[in-house]
Amino acid sequence: MERMNKIFLDGPIKVILLGLIFTCAFLLTPLSAEETPDEVHIDADSVVYQENTGIATADGNVKVRNKTMRMFAPHVEYNSNNQLVEAFSDQRGKVTLFSGPDKLTGEHLTYSLETRRGLLTDASGKMDALYLQGGNVKVMPVDDAVKFGVLKSRPKKSKKDAEDEQITEWLNVTTTTCDFEKPHYRLKSKKVVIIPNKKMIIRRPRIYIGEKCIFTYPFDYVAKLGPKEQSLLPYFSYDSNKGMGGGLKGYIELGNFGELNVNAIYWSNDMLEARLRYSREILSEGLSVFLESDRIYDSDSDEIMWRPKWGLEYNAPNGWRAILYQAQRELIETEMRPGLEQRFNVWTDPEFGVYSPWYGKDSNWGKIRFFGIYGRYQDNLGIVMPWRERILFGTEMTGSPDVGDFFFKPFYGARYVYHTYEGGDQTQDLIDGWFGVRWNIGSLNFSSMYFRRWAEGSSPLAWDRYADNENFYQTVSFPLPFGASWEKWTFSVTATYDNISQEIGSMYYSVNYNKHCITWHLWISDNKAGDEIKAGLFFFINAYPDVKIGIQSETNSEATKKSF
Repeated sequence: MERMNKIFLDGPIKVILLGLIFTCAFLLTPLSAEETPDEVHIDADSVVYQENTGIATADGNVKVRNKTMRMFAPHVEYNSNNQLVEAFSDQRGKVTLFSGPDKLTGEHLTYSLETRRGLLTDASGKMDALYLQGGNVKVMPVDDAVKFGVLKSRPKKSKKDAEDEQITEWLNVTTTTCDFEKPHYRLKSKKVVIIPNKKMIIRRPRIYIGEKCIFTYPFDYVAKLGPKEQSLLPYFSYDSNKGMGGGLKGYIELGNFGELNVNAIYWSNDMLEARLRYSREILSEGLSVFLESDRIYDSDSDEIMWRPKWGLEYNAPNGWRAILYQAQRELIETEMRPGLEQRFNVWTDPEFGVYSPWYGKDSNWGKIRFFGIYGRYQDNLGIVMPWRERILFGTEMTGSPDVGDFFFKPFYGARYVYHTYEGGDQTQDLIDGWFGVRWNIGSLNFSSMYFRRWAEGSSPLAWDRYADNENFYQTVSFPLPFGASWEKWTFSVTATYDNISQEIGSMYYSVNYNKHCITWHLWISDNKAGDEIKAGLFFFINAYPDVKIGIQSETNSEATKKSF
């Protein structure tokens, strides 16, 4: 099995961003709090300094570092008059920049410690899970990036940003996480711009599967740091009520004016659904205003309409989150029992929720969080219903202890939620608990989970009425005898059994095709109780399984699932 001698490029999404961001970090790594940017440390087999010219020449195993740069090369020249560093490669090796276990190499480096501008030619390297190869890499201060047109405007500065933040521009880049000599996929772009800790802008990338270019992305692709939606990508789906569908999903970067999230799909039953969300950070870091408008189909009433929603959201640095919003005709979906959902049109004026971070999340034994919600709501059940006030408080705990080589791998969780309505006229208590184990027999893998809900009291809101629930979930997966030695096919089936109605509520089937560095996932969801079938297909890079391209929503509709 041949491994890569050259380094290639990929890209769907956050994948590239994680790797390329290192480029900037390499040239900015602080080494000591006591050092100043003017202090330069040079170690080599031979160092000659000419006082009359102010030039230091280092040769053989050269190591150069200061507060904003560290570098290794066979030969380096440093001019103390203009603080210019030049590093050269030869038969002994290339210019190498290190950051932890990752490295970036090139033929020649020029870097000014005074202007903080640098150029590394013919750059390539392995960073994180990425193999990269490209043309020249330029780094420069933010002001220069705006001046030279690399950025259209200066990005909004946050408290966490470094004072000497630099922008990275990489030309003619190819990236992949596949270490084969001929990678299964790669992404090529003429220019990539990296804004540290914020986003990466990929100029109209071309997506390759094998040697074939499957499409050219029509816009500049913007990949963001953090768990957020990425730039617009196509997707496909099937719904028994709507037919086959194709659409676009992701966000459009609006610079200092915020961002627009888009999810639009056209179904073969002549139906267009869309979710539009505009958001912009205001006043302080973490506080943003948002405006949504969803055109969503309600299969229960067989109608489609626009459903506006607007409000404020605050995400604190310590993990606390708060949201205040109003909504009209919000389509809320409540799972009555496994495989059977009911949808409601709900007016909200307003709802205010506060959610704590997860405490103890570093412990495998259990983590816990708390939440509270206040709101005024009005149901739409064919007639005008009165407004109702609701207050709830709750807590949730989950855990999955490390039991080493023990045959069974347990996981569990519990949730308690207390509701009060109209100042205490009605109350409702929910207690949820679940426990499961994972185990395997040879190549067969099993996962079993028991879920129990105890509901006591009542609610004046139709969408907020809960009942006792008792379900059992069983998953079985096994490999399929297909493909080469480096390919893996897996079939999986999950059955949900309703212990109260004593029938199978839903079935979920999937086929995974793991092609060394990429996994394709085909799924079919058969909600027998609700007589609905959905299907979808997506793929992800194995090194970044959270970044999925294609259909990944496996709910019965685009309705909001009210959660705690």
